[in-house]
Amino acid sequence: MFKWNLEKFKGFLVGACTVGLLFSVGTAYADGKLTTIKVVQGGIKLFVDGKLIKPTDSEGKVVEPFIYDGTTYLPLRALSNALTNYEKSVSWDAKTSSIYVGQAPVKAQTDFSEITPYAHSYTTLPVQTGERAAFKILDKTITPFNSLIGHREFVTFMLHSKYSSLDGQYIVPYTQLGSTDKGTIVFYNVDKKGYETEIARFDAEAGDEAIKVHVDLRGVEILKISSLWDGRLYNTTLAGINE
Repeated sequence: MFKWNLEKFKGFLVGACTVGLLFSVGTAYADGKLTTIKVVQGGIKLFVDGKLIKPTDSEGKVVEPFIYDGTTYLPLRALSNALTNYEKSVSWDAKTSSIYVGQAPVKAQTDFSEITPYAHSYTTLPVQTGERAAFKILDKTITPFNSLIGHREFVTFMLHSKYSSLDGQYIVPYTQLGSTDKGTIVFYNVDKKGYETEIARFDAEAGDEAIKVHVDLRGVEILKISSLWDGRLYNTTLAGINE
């Protein structure tokens, strides 16, 4: 399940969620402002696993990718159809300005970077976004929408029991073959007297695939995260509690 919020994908062509919009002069939405842009269109082919795909919109009409400012774009509905063989629907939620691929979330999700830390040992903000969130796996640069950088650091958040779970990925960045770097991230439920109870722990080594992180936050008023060694928690979201 994916939830893509327009605030995190400024300039993305959202018209594909309702109708297939592709013009020689495209229309993009950013911060609610209508912007006219010039794009390069035509002659671009799409292959999925070696098979030529003709992407279509909700009415079955063929739509073409286009290039804007050096980046190639394809309407989300057409791309989802091509990658999932029409098995995942695409819908647009105007109330939350969100695009859903497949099932819409049952509970509201919050970008981890939007939660203000209560206390931390970092010299900068613990949760980074944009270019600051990027890290390397050998020669490949990974740029997640948020990233908790850690090396023997901790951060505490006042959650006030508003969230049901934390979900993200955990990995150890490295740039040299044979690296022996390791990482551990620990989650604690902290009471108002400062007593800590460990509720989840994840360990990884350089060369491991990213670990899926899921932490049950039901009843957690104060959350403490301790990052040991060189691991990186990224693309992290918080699921809210149904009222």
